[in-house]
Amino acid sequence: MKAVSAKRAALYARFSSDLQKDKSIDRQFADLEKAARRLGFKLDKQHYFADRAQSATTLFERPGLTRDLLGAAARHEFDVVLVEATDRLSRDRADLFWLNKRFKFNEVTLFTPAGEVSDMQLTFDGHSNEDFIRKLAGRVKSGHDELTREGKIAGGKCYGYSAVPGQPGVRVINETEAAIVRRIFTEYASGSTPRQIVKALKSDGIPSPTGAAVWNYQGICGSDGGSTGMGMLHREIYRGKIVRNRIRYVKNPDDGRRLARRADPDDLLMVDAPQLRIISDELWEAAHAVRKARKKKMNPGGCKPAPTLARKQGILAGLIRCATCSGNMVLVSSTRGGRVACSNATHRQSCAHAKSYAIDAITAEVMGKVKEELTNPEFLKRRHRARTLELAKAEREENEERVQAQRDLDRLKLQISRLVDALGDGDLPAAEIKAKMKAKEAERVAIEERLRLLGKGSNVTSLPDATMAAFGKSVETLIDLLGRNPDDPACRAAFANLVDCVVVHPTPKKQPYDLALYARVSAIGNLKLFPEARSHEKMLADEGFAYFATGNAVTSN
Repeated sequence: MKAVSAKRAALYARFSSDLQKDKSIDRQFADLEKAARRLGFKLDKQHYFADRAQSATTLFERPGLTRDLLGAAARHEFDVVLVEATDRLSRDRADLFWLNKRFKFNEVTLFTPAGEVSDMQLTFDGHSNEDFIRKLAGRVKSGHDELTREGKIAGGKCYGYSAVPGQPGVRVINETEAAIVRRIFTEYASGSTPRQIVKALKSDGIPSPTGAAVWNYQGICGSDGGSTGMGMLHREIYRGKIVRNRIRYVKNPDDGRRLARRADPDDLLMVDAPQLRIISDELWEAAHAVRKARKKKMNPGGCKPAPTLARKQGILAGLIRCATCSGNMVLVSSTRGGRVACSNATHRQSCAHAKSYAIDAITAEVMGKVKEELTNPEFLKRRHRARTLELAKAEREENEERVQAQRDLDRLKLQISRLVDALGDGDLPAAEIKAKMKAKEAERVAIEERLRLLGKGSNVTSLPDATMAAFGKSVETLIDLLGRNPDDPACRAAFANLVDCVVVHPTPKKQPYDLALYARVSAIGNLKLFPEARSHEKMLADEGFAYFATGNAVTSN
């Protein structure tokens, strides 16, 4: 093959399984370096990109590709991307074409050791890569089904059983745990509620299946639908039946998360395994009779629940903490504006702070504190000087938050790019897509501002009075805008950057709430509450589309 004129090349490598090792990356880079020399490419170690133990079926959670490689391509740091094969980039046909579109827009050519990847080759690879995944999934499922027919377990450990070393899929009853399983079924059949059962288990010092001191009561019943959250009461293995193919998993193309759905009933596989029986059929039936009676009492008409809309998050979502255990406060009632309570007290009975609080009352008091304290220059100066307190703890917590914020930012950028593609293609209503783009863009600029704050040093510096006054004025504007429209995405994102958490201290019943508001100290005087967001036209242009006066978007390449 005739050598291509010297061009700057970037190398990308990936392996998909935790069972593989970093040597796979080293081997891929070594092979790609050899191919690059043969093709006459220039290499720079700064342009070696990799993702370790990441699946090619999604672009999410792959920072080496979506953040580093695409970012460097957008800065025109190289002319060629060289990969071992196109399946290193993606095994999803749509994602593969999406990546190639980004490369072309940035004037980057995709190569494998065999040469430049043509559009026809990319089309063929897109189909064959997806077909490989389908066939692989089919082979894995077939192998698991065969194990099930042999009376073996094709999955992880189940409470009540132990694995046999050297015998894959073979399980034996763990008598210590089996006694706990029988106790749970017996107590439930006798009328005890899941909360009462887990409270007694904790009192007797019996650890949960995860090893934690506290059991989760939701793990007793789980769900009746057979889709997600299967609790102990629904595990047929306890009565000597191995069940497989009850559920299947799909990946949400919008965020890459894996979701469980009910599988085809015709695919259900149930095999008798008397050697694994822990409870009798009589006890099983008695427990499920109680379950059915309670379900009928809660829904006497047997009505099917109406489809539910996604829960709208409040302005303080994720910010309210329990003062007793430092755990999250979660929604426990959605009536009359909603109420929150300590998650550990509600679900695990591991915290004594069991009182619930009205969300509206907390929100009103927090808004008052924000306006009163964060617009006062003297208060702001005192808080700014306090930045050196508990510095080591703050830096440790900020590092964890920085990692999560970067992941969220990577995910948002990918979602925005796909929305831009949808708007450019014109297949979906433009108004709906633009509304989603505006909300995502508000989140993006807010997270970038948060990352900027988390990256600032910890040295205390004095801030001019004018800076403090301007910051206080911005806070007043934010509170005013939230009062008019609490659902505005830019205002909600700004508030989340400003407030670190709201700590709720226990108070007697019908007594005023005792709240402590903690602002992000690094934000005082430094935070841009309303960082500039891109327009729809700018987002389209950044993703490779030209937006004309007619309102029609076309690709610029």
